[in-house]
This record gives sequence, C-alpha cells and structure tokens, in this order.
Amino acid sequence: MSHKDLLSNKSPIIQFLFSLGLFIYFSKPVLKHFSEFIEGSCQKGYKGTVTDIVLLSTSGCHRTTYGKFLSDGAWDTAYATKAMKKHVIRNTYDLAASSQLPLFVIFDDTIAEKTKPSSQAENTIQQTEYHYSHLDRKQVWGHQLLTTMLSCGNTVLPYSIERYDKNNKSKIAMVCDLVDTLPNAKGKAYGLCDSWFTNKKVVNAHLKKGFNLIGALKTNRIIYPKGIGIQIKEFIQYIEKKDVRLVTVNRSKYWVYRYEGNLNGIDNAIVLLCWPENAFKKDKALHAFLCTDTELDTQTALEYYSKRWPIEIFFRQTKNNLGLNKYQVRSTKSIDRILVLISLTYIYCALRKDANGSFGKGLTICRNEVKRANISWIYQCAQNNIPLETVFRTMKVS
Repeated sequence: MSHKDLLSNKSPIIQFLFSLGLFIYFSKPVLKHFSEFIEGSCQKGYKGTVTDIVLLSTSGCHRTTYGKFLSDGAWDTAYATKAMKKHVIRNTYDLAASSQLPLFVIFDDTIAEKTKPSSQAENTIQQTEYHYSHLDRKQVWGHQLLTTMLSCGNTVLPYSIERYDKNNKSKIAMVCDLVDTLPNAKGKAYGLCDSWFTNKKVVNAHLKKGFNLIGALKTNRIIYPKGIGIQIKEFIQYIEKKDVRLVTVNRSKYWVYRYEGNLNGIDNAIVLLCWPENAFKKDKALHAFLCTDTELDTQTALEYYSKRWPIEIFFRQTKNNLGLNKYQVRSTKSIDRILVLISLTYIYCALRKDANGSFGKGLTICRNEVKRANISWIYQCAQNNIPLETVFRTMKVS
C-alpha cells in the first residue's frame, strides 16, 4: 500500500472535492493536485510558495511540475469556481431556509501586497500596481482583491475572490455582476458593505434579487429632512440629545439618530447616525449607515451590519494561514487559480465536522488528521517490513 493511496485516494479532502462535483469537470491528476494544495496549505509552516505545497503535502512531484500545473495545466478555473459557488449557495441558502435566520452577502476588498520590482526586473508579477490601503492609509504595491462571502448563522463562506483591474470593470460593476449570479432570496436577506459600495446601482442590484442593503455612508451624502437637502455632516449640528436614543449593539452602546426618507438616487431608506456613548457629537466619532429595509428596527439594523465583520477575519486568516498575500506565482492565470484553491481550502476547513463553521477549528482538525494519517502509514510500513530508508524518502526527510 502506497503513502499516496492512504493519504490521497481515501482522504476526506478527495471526498470533499467529489461532493462539489469536481470529478465531472476534472481528471484524477488534476483533482490530485487540488488535494495536494489543500493538504499542504493547511499545514504549519506554509508560507504561500509552490515549494511549500510540495514539501508539506504527500505530493510526489517536483515543485516545477506543480508550478506548471498552476501556469499551464489543462483545467478551467471557471468550472472550479462554478462548482465552488454552487456548494456555498447550497450550504448557506439551505441553512437560511431551515433555520429561518437571515441570509447575508458581504462585500469588501483587500490588498495582497507585493514588493515593487526594480525597473530592470525581467519576470515581474503580472498586473500588480499601486492601490490605496485603508489599513495602512497609504498607496501600496500589489493586487486588490474584491471578495464576496455568503453568511447565515455561524456559517460564513467565501463565494468569490477576484482581482480588481483598473483598466477593466469598476468595483461597483463587479459587485453588481456578482449579486446577479445569486439565486433570488426567499426569506430575509441583506447585502452588507462599506461606504465605497453604498450607491444606487448596488442597491438596485440587491433589490432585484430580493436582498435589502445595509451599508456604511460617507458623511457628505445628502439627506432630505423635511424636504431640504443637506449633507449629513452639516445636518448633525441640528441634532440634540433629546433627538437620539441609546442603543446597545453587541454589548457596546451608541447614541443613534434615525432618519427615514429619500437620498439622491434612493427613493426611501433609513439612515442611522451613530456615536459611541461617551463621544456624542465629538469630532470624527460619527458613523452613518443606510438600510433599505425601513421596517427594520434600529438595533437590529446595526446588529445586522456588524455581521460584516467576518470578512475582515477572513482576510486575516487567509493571509496568516493560507498565503493570500504571499503567493509567488507570476502570471495572472496562476494567480487566479491560486485564489480559487485558497477559497476551496477555506471552505473545506470551515465545513469540517465538529468545526461548527469555524475556520480556525477546522484548520486544527485538518492538521491533526494529516498527522494521524502519517503515523498510521508509518505504523503499517513497520508491520509490512518496509525499509526505513523508503519511509524517510517518502516522508521527504531523507
């Protein structure tokens, strides 16, 4: 019995890939490489390189072979993306239907930062450029990645990670196109986004699919209290303590003013103007939010918006554990394939039995599973008198 048979053909990873229906689209060698990526990227010590995948998985190939699989392999990223999206939709939509909990679609972007190459570099990473990082508050070099996640209850799964190309679609158009790929919502459903995406086009794209939108607002947005147009940052001078009420959201308290009416391009919505309890009307303490579901009470609307936070956790987890900002492949084709494989790995970990939707717990389960499988294989080698040098060579410690 070979190490490959024990850890690949019978592994939960292969079973996961089959549950996605990927065997319909891809050959066994391609699925084997998928499995190797998931297995390798789950291990401690993974830093996002192709070499790491080969060394940390049960792959028997050379790193150049795996590199060619990413850059020139005969497999269509669109098919893998289609299967992955169907799986995510099935898990979240079914959970929303059975639990009667709201369904959320979450949008945000992040930057996979790279080192800017010198002017004399011959082989640079394709389509890298400067992007503004809100986290670092400066322009950084790399790829900007628009990410979409679907969420219900404790289940939060990546639906899409796409490179943003300034010379192609705008991020607003990308979001609208992604929403259009979702099935119509049958129960309560909300899109969650920051102020960059809160506009008429995104609102209408969501409403078309049965989703309301809850998004942050910039304070220069115009509202129409009593029919008079005024920017939010100017309107707050007329708000007094008697006009707001204290609302508790996730154990934090905020003073909130609620406006309902029209905005430019939006016929009717609620706007919530919020200050921390100890910072009412203090400079830079104001946060504004829009919600198109006017029947939603203030506290619930703010609690629903807080459901956007898991996408920030997703960025941190994938960068720290799955190499989202450390990949070293250079062609856009390879990069796009890496992004799909990272998404598959995250989904695999989050949906593991006993993980309860937690990627961190699922990652620990996967690591322990590989350790147990390796120990089991070594034990069976000993029982079958397999030479120790063969074990060392197979385990890549010779």
